[in-house]
Amino acid sequence: MMDNSFRGFVRQLCGAMFVAMIFLALIQCTPAVPKTQDTSHFAVNSAHLDALYEEKKVSGQDVGIIHIYSEYPDYHRVGDNDEGIACVDDASRAAVFYLRQYKKYSSKEDLHKATMLLRFLVVMQAENGYFYNFIWPDGSINKDGVTSAPSAVWWSWRSLWAFGEAIDVLGPNKPLSKQISIHRDLLINAMLNEKFLYSTKTDTAGGVVIPMWLPKEGATDQSSIILLGLASAYRQDIYKNDKPKRYAINMMMNHLADGIMMMQIEDPGNFCDGAFLSWQNLWHAYANLQSYALLSAGQVLKDPHMESHALYEIDNFYPAVYARGYLESFWIRMKKGRAIVYDLKSVPQIAYGIRPMVFACMKAYEVTGDVKYKARASQLASWFSGQNPAHAAMYDPMTGIGFDGLSGPAQINRNSGAESTIEALLTMQVMEGVKN
Repeated sequence: MMDNSFRGFVRQLCGAMFVAMIFLALIQCTPAVPKTQDTSHFAVNSAHLDALYEEKKVSGQDVGIIHIYSEYPDYHRVGDNDEGIACVDDASRAAVFYLRQYKKYSSKEDLHKATMLLRFLVVMQAENGYFYNFIWPDGSINKDGVTSAPSAVWWSWRSLWAFGEAIDVLGPNKPLSKQISIHRDLLINAMLNEKFLYSTKTDTAGGVVIPMWLPKEGATDQSSIILLGLASAYRQDIYKNDKPKRYAINMMMNHLADGIMMMQIEDPGNFCDGAFLSWQNLWHAYANLQSYALLSAGQVLKDPHMESHALYEIDNFYPAVYARGYLESFWIRMKKGRAIVYDLKSVPQIAYGIRPMVFACMKAYEVTGDVKYKARASQLASWFSGQNPAHAAMYDPMTGIGFDGLSGPAQINRNSGAESTIEALLTMQVMEGVKN
């Protein structure tokens, strides 16, 4: 199931050499001085993301937005004629980044940006509890586009995740946290009224049993973001005085986790052993957060079964992905209990396909204390510093620019849009201080 945030990858303008790109970026777009003195490859520099940030009026409210595209060679901001200039998909992830930066360094600038981005999410919520996604250049909400409709889909789940992170960092008693709690409750109520989430119906695709209660009939990628958001809500005990709702969230978390675990390939000796399929019988790298979500939910629910499934993927499939120079996608069909892989693709490769694995490995290290997971995270994150098919750095710590990806084994998309920038920074953030 294609993620709408993947929309920008096909935009590519190649031509100038890497050195010229860096020179132009330094003089025309972002400041050359990093915000950190860390000289390793895992150095956080938010300068380019800061350049994509803008404050604007939306629905009469002052909010922060993140421009969706930024194009080589001068990295000017670009919108989309059919969708808009900024979206909840990107703002929610950027809010998580700035919140985590504030938690670590107590920067008022980071707190301000996080606060304004969270206000953007709040004003984008529709009456049905879900979220519109895009705004137009004049600040009006795109209420007609398919990729902007307020429904049970990506941008609503990412808002749920960001709201949980916000209350963790800000604390529950701040005025903004109380406002966020009201809007999160509206979203959770909408989710609790979704009949498909309670279903036990299954289907098959390529011989794989598909849990039809997951969003879009088998989307474990989307389910993982929901699980992260619900895990925060459950841990924060927001319904301690509403036992039926707390129980309903517990049941929903377990039902989603059961569906995700059903979609794991268990075929020892096969390179795809341990992989969580992303949607029906398709695996794709982007948004493959299943292991991270299961580890996070397993911690909250004290469920070692969830954790063991996550570790099985990290121990078996992740090394195979790295050994093959990373992967983009493949389909499987089951035959006599074995997974037959077809239509395997190594490219395109994007930051959003790497960050989920790095997050999962660092979470595994947190949960188990085993340093092998930290080492595996470092190994996978080295994609950004040149351990990739193009042997080229995909993130520059001097400018904060993260390229939009590899469109071929040696072909770099040198644009640097919001998603690539944020996903690179989230990776650097969790790896900062870890030896490369």
